[in-house]
Amino acid sequence: MSNDLQPYLTAIEEALRAAVSTPSDAVAPLYDMMAYHLGWLDEQFRPIEAYHGKRLRPLLCLLACEAAGGEWRKALPAAAALELVHNFSLIHDDIEDNSPTRRGRPTVWTLWGLAHGINAGDSMLILARLAIARLSDHGMDEATGLTAMAILDQTCITLCQGQYLDIASEGHLEVSEEGYLRMIGAKTAALIAASTQLGALIGGATDRTDHYRQFGWQLGLAFQMVDDILGIWGDPATTGKPTASDIRSRKMTLPIIFALQTSSQSQELADLYRKQHPSDEDVSRAVAILDRAGARQYVQQRAAQYEASALAALDAASARSPAADHLRTLATSLTSRQK
Repeated sequence: MSNDLQPYLTAIEEALRAAVSTPSDAVAPLYDMMAYHLGWLDEQFRPIEAYHGKRLRPLLCLLACEAAGGEWRKALPAAAALELVHNFSLIHDDIEDNSPTRRGRPTVWTLWGLAHGINAGDSMLILARLAIARLSDHGMDEATGLTAMAILDQTCITLCQGQYLDIASEGHLEVSEEGYLRMIGAKTAALIAASTQLGALIGGATDRTDHYRQFGWQLGLAFQMVDDILGIWGDPATTGKPTASDIRSRKMTLPIIFALQTSSQSQELADLYRKQHPSDEDVSRAVAILDRAGARQYVQQRAAQYEASALAALDAASARSPAADHLRTLATSLTSRQK
């Protein structure tokens, strides 16, 4: 991240810590579990600065607010809420996907059990709603505050719908690219779109929020496609995930969907994907089939198309400011990232 973005990131971290502050000693471990997931504590609940992700969604919210002509600090309650929603979904995803690690560390449910994992995720979702309700403390009028809350709530149910589609597609090799786009639109793009939409709303650009939302939506689709690439070809030392982790978990990502539809070895790939526990050799064979099919290049091309659409939507919003420039630079960096 650019040093120019550090004031935003520092403010985001402060808002998050305030939102997840422990109300009493009796429930301190619950809040410590959430703090662990957010990268602030280790397994013994000692302070640490672990990798906590990019804080992408709150950053997009603050930048969109400023690009739309508003004071970005007024959007901090929404920014904190967006990051908490994102992390609530990650805690639950880890449980539903049976994932033992997240960002190179044991997941919450792995350390403290399923019951505490579910409860920590639920708590983070409610803290997100409480956070966005504090927009009134920053001078936001009631009508705008209610609109912001409705956007957040609609996004949460859309995330759940996307997770359903993801779970329901497991083991179904006939998933089409259209179905894939429907799933990632709900599971990934919706929250990124809400981030830029909320920023523009709080910034006062009520006549341009659709453009900002479209910028986030298209960027979210590109973001997920790059994730698909990293989930197969990413460097484990950089991503914090095992080699070809998406193949090992038999995820129906775009490279797989493309190869199943176009490769002369699609039947072999399908047979490999039907194995409940693919071996290292199986994974290597699957990656080789994808390479021969040009799957990586295809997904890179599709991600570039959605990035271009995102930038076109931002241009349509008539965003001309240093914050808008940051949005453009951030969009480009997200589609060329290595983790």
